[in-house]
Amino acid sequence: MAVHRAARLASMPSLQHQTKRKPRAYDPLLDDSHLYPSDEEIAAMPDPAPLLPAIATMVVEVIAGSRSLDQLAVLVSDQVYEKLRSKVSQRARLEATMTRPVLMPKFVVGKIRSDSPKPGVIESVVLIKSQARTRAVTIRLEPFHKRWRATSVTIL
Repeated sequence: MAVHRAARLASMPSLQHQTKRKPRAYDPLLDDSHLYPSDEEIAAMPDPAPLLPAIATMVVEVIAGSRSLDQLAVLVSDQVYEKLRSKVSQRARLEATMTRPVLMPKFVVGKIRSDSPKPGVIESVVLIKSQARTRAVTIRLEPFHKRWRATSVTIL
């Protein structure tokens, strides 16, 4: 009777491939646990609910040209600030060819939906209703130095 090769190797332990993982040494440069706030720090932070409609209205006003981008700088991350700054500069170049004045946009904040995909992160959608159309502003809030900061803002 023929013996299968795997059965023969099982009977000879010296020929079997053994893998033993060595435990990795602790590297403080790779430890990023201090970057994420604890549950106690998140609970001590202010309520983010009033920030959502405020950030949404400010972003719409900044893009419309009726509010300065610097007023929004404290509430948003650097990436969001640079993205808005490029949109504002595009808008300024477009309006330089026109002679009409910049008007304050008229809108009402509609429904606000929020969800937390993980502790310390809030993703929300704020509906902005104007006479012509309704827009959705998506905002992602993350903790930064014991306050909330918008790390992603999109207008649909």
